[in-house]
Amino acid sequence: MKKEDSFENLYKKVDATSKTRFHASRRLKLHSKLSTHTVVIISLGLILISLLQAYELGNNIESKLVALVQVFSAIAVLVYSLLIERNDYSNLSEKMYSCAAKLGELKQKIYPHLGQPFERGVYDELRDEYHAILKLFETHSNSDFRADYFRARLEMPENYIINGLEWWRIKAYIAFSHVLAFSSYAIVIVALVGVLSWIGFGGGQKFS
Repeated sequence: MKKEDSFENLYKKVDATSKTRFHASRRLKLHSKLSTHTVVIISLGLILISLLQAYELGNNIESKLVALVQVFSAIAVLVYSLLIERNDYSNLSEKMYSCAAKLGELKQKIYPHLGQPFERGVYDELRDEYHAILKLFETHSNSDFRADYFRARLEMPENYIINGLEWWRIKAYIAFSHVLAFSSYAIVIVALVGVLSWIGFGGGQKFS
C-alpha cells in the first residue's frame, strides 16, 4: 500500500476540500450581494442627481461635471451588471455549497474506517466517490481558491501545524486577498457619496 493510500489521508483531503469549498461559497455569496447592492446604490445616485437637476437643487448642480458623473455612473451600472451576469456569483456559490455538503457526507462514510485495517476495495470506492463529487461540481469560472484553502488549513490544526511567522504570513495573505477582491465596491460607493456631497453642498462653480 502506498503511503498516500490510506483512509486517514483521504479523510484529510476530503476535509480540506470541503472547508475550502465552503469558504468559497461564502466569498462568492458576498460578491453576489455586494455587486447587486452596488448596482442599486449607483442607480439610486443617478435618480437623485436627476431629481436635483429637475428642481435645481445643489450648489454645483449646474456644473458641467455633473453630466460627466451621470455618464460614468451609467457605464458603471452597465459594467457591474455584465460582471454579475458573467461571473454568476450566486449560482457558483450554490454549487460550492452543494459540493461542500456532499463532501461532508463523504467524510461521514470515511470516518468509521479511520484507524481500522486497510480495505482496498472500500478505499477505492470512497476515493472514486470523492473524485466524482469534484467533477460533478467542477467550475472553470472561478478557480481562485488559494485564500479559501489557506483558511481551511488554519481550521485543521490536527493536520496542518502552522505556527509563528508562517501563521501570521497566511493570515496577512488571506486579509490582503479579501481586501483586494472586495475593495472595488467600497471605492465606487465612497466615490459616489463624495460626488453627491460635492453636488449638493460643495462650494463654488469652479468647473461650470
